[in-house]
Amino acid sequence: MGANMKRAAKKITALVLCTMMTVQLGACGVSKGGGGSSPGESKPAGTQEAAGETADGEVTLKVGYARDTSFEFQGDETVDDNSWIQLYKENGVNLEVIYNVDASQKEEKLAQTIMSGDYPDFMDVNPKNFTGWAEQGIFHDLTEGYEKYASDEVKAYYNSEAGERALKAATVDGKLYGMPAIATPNDTMPLLWIRKDWLDNLGLDIPETIDDFYEVARAFTEDDPDQDGQNNTYGLALNGKEVFHVVGDVASFFEMFGAQPGHFSNVVPFIDVDGHAAFGGAKSDEMKEGLTLIRDMYDNGFISKDFITAGQDQIEQDMAAGKVGMAFSIFYAAQTPWKNALETQPDADFISVPIPGRTAGERGQGFYTAIPGQYYTLSSKCEDIEAFFKIINLGVHYLAQPDTLSQEDYEKYNGLPGKYTGFTVALAAFGVPFKNMVAWERHQNAMKTGDTSELNAENLRDYNAMMAYYENRDRRAELNEEELAAFDAGILYWSVWGNEHCAYQSYHEMDDMNNYLYSAYDAAATEKMNECSTTLITLTKETLIDIITGNKEVDAYDEFLNTWNSLGGADITKEADAWYQESQTE
Repeated sequence: MGANMKRAAKKITALVLCTMMTVQLGACGVSKGGGGSSPGESKPAGTQEAAGETADGEVTLKVGYARDTSFEFQGDETVDDNSWIQLYKENGVNLEVIYNVDASQKEEKLAQTIMSGDYPDFMDVNPKNFTGWAEQGIFHDLTEGYEKYASDEVKAYYNSEAGERALKAATVDGKLYGMPAIATPNDTMPLLWIRKDWLDNLGLDIPETIDDFYEVARAFTEDDPDQDGQNNTYGLALNGKEVFHVVGDVASFFEMFGAQPGHFSNVVPFIDVDGHAAFGGAKSDEMKEGLTLIRDMYDNGFISKDFITAGQDQIEQDMAAGKVGMAFSIFYAAQTPWKNALETQPDADFISVPIPGRTAGERGQGFYTAIPGQYYTLSSKCEDIEAFFKIINLGVHYLAQPDTLSQEDYEKYNGLPGKYTGFTVALAAFGVPFKNMVAWERHQNAMKTGDTSELNAENLRDYNAMMAYYENRDRRAELNEEELAAFDAGILYWSVWGNEHCAYQSYHEMDDMNNYLYSAYDAAATEKMNECSTTLITLTKETLIDIITGNKEVDAYDEFLNTWNSLGGADITKEADAWYQESQTE
């Protein structure tokens, strides 16, 4: 691992970016009325008004929404009148809604408008399409606009190694074409979730090594961990339906061996192998060692024989029903199975631990990727660069700076059930760097001291939710309907920040160990990657399932690697390594 990647271990930090609603903007227009400035922004003296602006600087942008089916406006807010619409108006940017589609149609709708030539001005673009569309001239060059119109807060947001890498990923042929959301490395790492009450029942320690892990899986299958006198449990839940997924991730199993054959973001993962970028599953010896073990676990019933059809819902049901004791899952994955388990198993206790390793000192090898998940871009047909950066500046100020906000402003722009819809109606929904790790430290201190003065508005909300669970954990049966709803909601925050072995305690341990599998490619996908990734990922999934279930022998993995390379894998590995070598010299 190069020095640049080692520095990233300490500087790239996590944030939560839950975009229940995404937004696209259409052609520039003109409106009348007073303008305003974004936080920290002042218009340079002597500049000319941008095209599409009136003399007072106000602009109308046509907007198309793509919303999740579960989305609901809060309180009296509507699509035409909500806290963010009002904020944009106050800053000289008016919006006109031109389409409203389901979130599942977002990418298709955006692609259709680009093909028609009448595409949005302000676009929320995924990594798959970003580079190709930039090269086709769809986006406006933001290089000079960033220096001229980005607020001090925005520049500070990117003033870290994570931010610099994000901006580099948004740069094509030396030009900045998008404002990326800084990636969330910790938040995208599955951890090992375990039934702690089962460990206690069997007198087992938390697994730190692969051998420990195997023994826990065996004991959870054969030694009656729930003490009901029946042979009705198994050790490890795997998601055979999606294979690479945030719940029951199969790829995370191979992290124990220092390999990474896939990722739930549906990209081909690359890691450092002898100073070069290589496919995360290219380490044949390590992969075959892992496949031998997982095949053994399947043959012995430590993994469900039906796992190939099990997706997230089935895994959560099995965990809640007390059928399975372990799963590789994302940091928030304990909430649903834990609250449901408590209905029939009052002593159910779920904890997270770092990924085990060959030795205790080698554990924690989560895949650490800083690839931005989205890019905010401006149409090359629109010259309102200042209006674009007003939206960016407002997004960073009100969503990525919670410590600077009053309680009122926090609730107004981040959300308050029953009153404010919050971040889901912001055009640029930036997350907070350092957010979850800082929150963990604050919550732990508040729990130890009882002093909540260091908690910001969001922290205090989450802390109170945790306490609704913690303070009532021994009297669940006595709670009324309203109290029980708060109790169930509090389990999420407790599992993430409160429990002795909560998710962010595990990430903290992994940070200290610095044993991550660092991504060796943190840029948007190339045209060749887009062309062949689906085929390569599908081939990888099918091969792993075939070997685990015995349809193919473990040695068939070498043949798979040859096929993988011949189907474009070798070509995209060269592209990834070229980027990696360049990044190492900067």
